[in-house]
Amino acid sequence: MPFEDFIPWEPEVDPNGRIAPTTRRVTWTSLTRNEDAYYYDDKGAAFFSADFVHFLTINITTAAASCEGGTWALTNDLDDLRGLKTNNKDALFLYFIHTGGNLKLQINELDGGTSYAGTAYNATAGTVYYVSIERDESVGTYGTLYLYLFSDEARTTLVNSQSIALHTSKKDFQYVHVVQTWNAGTSHASSGYSENLDLSAPILPIVTAQPLTDIASTTATGHGTIVDLGISAVTAHGYCWATTINPTTADSKTDEGAGSLGVFTSSITGLSAGQEYYFRPYATNGAGTGYGANVYFIAGQPGTLRIKGEYAVVQTRWHYVDENGVEYKIQGEAV
Repeated sequence: MPFEDFIPWEPEVDPNGRIAPTTRRVTWTSLTRNEDAYYYDDKGAAFFSADFVHFLTINITTAAASCEGGTWALTNDLDDLRGLKTNNKDALFLYFIHTGGNLKLQINELDGGTSYAGTAYNATAGTVYYVSIERDESVGTYGTLYLYLFSDEARTTLVNSQSIALHTSKKDFQYVHVVQTWNAGTSHASSGYSENLDLSAPILPIVTAQPLTDIASTTATGHGTIVDLGISAVTAHGYCWATTINPTTADSKTDEGAGSLGVFTSSITGLSAGQEYYFRPYATNGAGTGYGANVYFIAGQPGTLRIKGEYAVVQTRWHYVDENGVEYKIQGEAV
């Protein structure tokens, strides 16, 4: 994952010296509810547009009663959370507050200063949460914001999910924050960190294909690797196949159930001897289905074949595969 390097970010607003960035982690220590402090980066106007998925890891290590603040935010203005609200600004943010004897985590929208929030989750101080935040502008009139909290780094064990139907317009944002105070009320403090922020996390799972083995007249064994789970846990994975290229799960398929990062195998049955087939590994999560590359063979003939119509430049030669699956190469001349 391409984690953000926090060292080159903008100088923090931190008059009391409570925020400490390192390459992949920003730590805050005894940061009070009523001070003005935040750490951010300017990505440029309208950088955060359309759909996105952000991954980060958070741990609020200590939380006094009545403390509150933010561990992730997108804004178009630089201010603490209360300043954004009272000045009628727009923002999306992950908010925490200790109230009623519980530490709560909640996804929030500020729409012209009006607050909208998901259903708060009762979190535990000192617990690491692996966070996924997704905006999907195809859901609802102005898009929907989702929060997923996981207990493991692979993001397979979901402990909480929240959502907000966004309001009044589809909005782009310029600044990203990983710690932000409320700046009002009591001086009760929290400590914690945000780390491993990935602003380009995939929505769909990423799966790769390997050559099939044990190819017989009616059966074969598929091999694949789930290299990224995407926005949420993989609920189904396996191989799909058809007699035309780019098969989908609407065609014949296996289903190995929930999946995790790493290699998998899948037993393929019901083939017809002598028939040409295209196979692809797949993995499905809450956002949809991701596919690997096509693998091609003829049932009953050992070995996978090249895909008809494939071509590539290898060193100084152009390679292509004809309609019979035979690979040819052509030597070019400099012009």
